This record gives sequence, structure tokens and C-alpha cells, in this order.
Amino acid sequence: MALQNFDPQQFLDEVWQRKATLIKGALPNFNCPLDGNDLAGLACEEGIDSRIIIETNDGWELRNGPFDEAEFATLPKNKWTLLVQSVDHYLPDLADVLAEFRFIPRWRTEDIMVSYATDGGNVGPHYDQYDVFLIQASGQRRWKIGGHCGPDTPLHPHPQLKLLQEFNTESEYLLKAGDILYVPPGVAHWGVAEGDDCMTLSVGFRAPSEAELFSDFGDEVASFLDASQRYRDPALNASSNTGEISSEVHKHVKALLLKQLDNDALIARWFGSMMTRVDDREELAGDHLDFDEFQLALDDGEIPQLRLGARLAFDAQYLYADGAAFAYPPDQANDVQALCQLECGQPISNFRSLSKEMLYALYSSATLCFDEDDYDC
Repeated sequence: MALQNFDPQQFLDEVWQRKATLIKGALPNFNCPLDGNDLAGLACEEGIDSRIIIETNDGWELRNGPFDEAEFATLPKNKWTLLVQSVDHYLPDLADVLAEFRFIPRWRTEDIMVSYATDGGNVGPHYDQYDVFLIQASGQRRWKIGGHCGPDTPLHPHPQLKLLQEFNTESEYLLKAGDILYVPPGVAHWGVAEGDDCMTLSVGFRAPSEAELFSDFGDEVASFLDASQRYRDPALNASSNTGEISSEVHKHVKALLLKQLDNDALIARWFGSMMTRVDDREELAGDHLDFDEFQLALDDGEIPQLRLGARLAFDAQYLYADGAAFAYPPDQANDVQALCQLECGQPISNFRSLSKEMLYALYSSATLCFDEDDYDC
């Protein structure tokens, strides 16, 4: 169902990346597909990013998972929070929530973090570097919104938690199940559970820093440049001071660099690959059927599905899937575009123009799988 009491275009025009906004009753009768016990079970598994944050008299204590089941029995009665990252990669019903936010480009979506808190549980006053929709799934949480923060904003000297030293409340909201709070990058916020069984879903968005963009693009360019291509001098003057780096040299070096930046096709392919990249792609793409076995499976009526957590995007030349770029001919454009609108966990059917070679490439790189267990999805 679409978000209630919500106009996507008005939101994009007036709110997105500008101001914190409450969307009251956005998901009426929302039935969260997991509870605190389910989340605790995930937090005990290897390879899943999980944390427990406890507010104490001295501040906040951080514990990192995976956890032993017995550890939960030792936690205090209140003022603690369990957080598990990328839960949508493991639960198809939770992944379906992302469909509500497809008015934002798919390739900007990162994941859904889920937090469970007891009465008074919170992670401290902080700000994020990315946009986030905070969905109240069960219980209640009171959110305080502060001002805009930046690199010079004073932080507590906690070794791992980046918490604000000072927090001045500018607005305050009590969220109940089905309410959503949007918080843009850099805006201070502080949410405290009121009562037990407080479950919040945080839909976060990928936002690389400019430093990361330049670094990643530099690595991309360096990966294909021939080491025999060396710096060569512009015209030299024998009477110049030998210690001077002249303006002519500066212009010469700038031209070398701009030559790569002026390559639109290179930038397009690099950016599409970067924004769909997943950290565990090589791990996911382990044992799989060979091409003939894959064809037999298709001929026998088996239908592959989009892996939970798969990242897709496209442009006029390439389909980008989990960091890989697949060139496609014009006659496959409609199916490529339709594929990028498919939600994770859904079957790939009626994509008749996609070649078997394309489907197999997506399967062998773990973007597609025949069932949820193919790649430990």
C-alpha cells in the first residue's frame, strides 16, 4: 500500500534533504514482520552487524555482536537498545517495506536497520550523514529534533559512539505504530522509547562523501591506465630556476587529469557500479550451477528470483547489479527497466527479451537465485 497522508512530489519539492518532518499515520494498521525475539535471534548470528547500546549513569555503553543468547538475560530492565543492520537482507516481508519509498531512486536506498528498545532505551543524541525514514513499527518513541550539525559540532569523547555534547530541542514528536519521521542529513535527533517493546525501522540511504567519490573514481581510472604512460614535460626553458614548478606545468598536469574527467561514458559506468556495489558480492557468488545446469533448471520451470539485498540500477548502456555493469542491446531496454522496478525476493518472470546469457550472468554473480538458500540469502 502507498503511504497515507503523503504526497511524494510535494515531499520531494519541499521537504527532502531540507527539514525533519513527521508523516502521521503513514502506515495505518502496520503489522511488523518481526518482534524483539526475532531480532535477538538475528543478533546472535555470525556475519550480521548488531549492537547493544545501554544508557548508564556515566553515559552510554556499546557492545558489539554477534551475541550469545544468554547475554540478553543479563541486560538491565530498561534503558537499552538492540540494533541490527540490513535486516531486509534476511526477511522478505521486511524487504517489502522498501517498496513504499520508491519515489526516491532505488540506487540511493541502502538498507533497513531495526532497533528494539526497552523503556527509556536510546542511542544518545546524534546526527547522521544520510537521509533516514524512521518508521515506528510497535510501541512508542519520543523524538527530539535539534539543529543542523557539521564537522565542527562538538562530540562526546566516546571511542566508538559519535554523540553530541550539547543538544538543543527545536521540535518534538511522539511516534506511535504506523507513524514515520523523516530526518535529513546533518540534523540532530534523539529518540527515547516510552514503554517496552519499542520497535523502530530505519530506512537509510546511500550517500558517499565527496572524498569517497574522488577516491573511488581515482582507483577506477588507475585500474586501467597503462603504467608505461608517464608524466612528460611541457616545453622547458633552460634559463628557468630549476626549483620552480611553473604555471605551465600546473596547466599541463591539470589537462592530464581533466582528460579522464571529460570521459562521460567512463563516469557513467563507474558511478552506476559504485552506487550498486555490495560488500559481500564475492562471498555471495560462491558455488552455483554451471551454464548448462542453469538452462536445465529454466527448462524444468524453475524461476529465479531477485536476491534479498540485491542492488539494481540502469542507464542507456548498462544494467548495474551489485556493482557489476552488464551491457544490453536496445531491444532489451524495456525488460531491463522492468527488472529494476522488481522488489527483492520477487521472481523473475515474463522477461522474455533478456538473453539466457544475461540471466546466467546475473545468477552467477548472485543477483539472482532460485530460492532464498541459494546464496545464504
